[in-house]
Amino acid sequence: MRLVWAAVALALVLGLVNRSATAAPPDRLAMLESRLAMLEAKEEIRDLFSRYGFTADTGDAKGWSEIWAENAVYERGGAAIKGRAAFFRSIEDPNGAHKREIEGKGSVHTTGPLMIRADGAKAWAEGPALVWTRSGPGYEVYALSYNHWELQKSAGRWEIVRRVGRPVAPGVATEVLKAWREAKAAP
Repeated sequence: MRLVWAAVALALVLGLVNRSATAAPPDRLAMLESRLAMLEAKEEIRDLFSRYGFTADTGDAKGWSEIWAENAVYERGGAAIKGRAAFFRSIEDPNGAHKREIEGKGSVHTTGPLMIRADGAKAWAEGPALVWTRSGPGYEVYALSYNHWELQKSAGRWEIVRRVGRPVAPGVATEVLKAWREAKAAP
């Protein structure tokens, strides 16, 4: 009888060792859900950038300012806009540069193509931004920049936390577009 119990115990131990050595494959459903969440985040962020341009072009100060986090910062060549109220004023001010030089002439803001990385409620995007303004019968480039955006999902929607933008010039892209290079280098 002892021999039977020893054989049963040995079989159980070997079964457990074999099961742990061949760990269960990752849950395919969980993997698909994770991939779907990342793709949905990227699409929501692309939509955010479309609203960014459209609200700026139409002078929708409320809509444009709400794209930014409450304490967001936009750094551009030595100047900065800080806080949602300042973003609102930058579009709304009838004597400001936006009304005079951009929206007031007729403008089209374009962003991208973008490289986007999303991880849960945090994300970043990098790429060019281009602002066209009407000039006579056509359009001219008002601004062309390299940009890095940090984003967060808050209360179910994405918003910009920080934007670093620099005018296109030799060597500037490597200064601004760092996260992409670092992400590509990661294993």
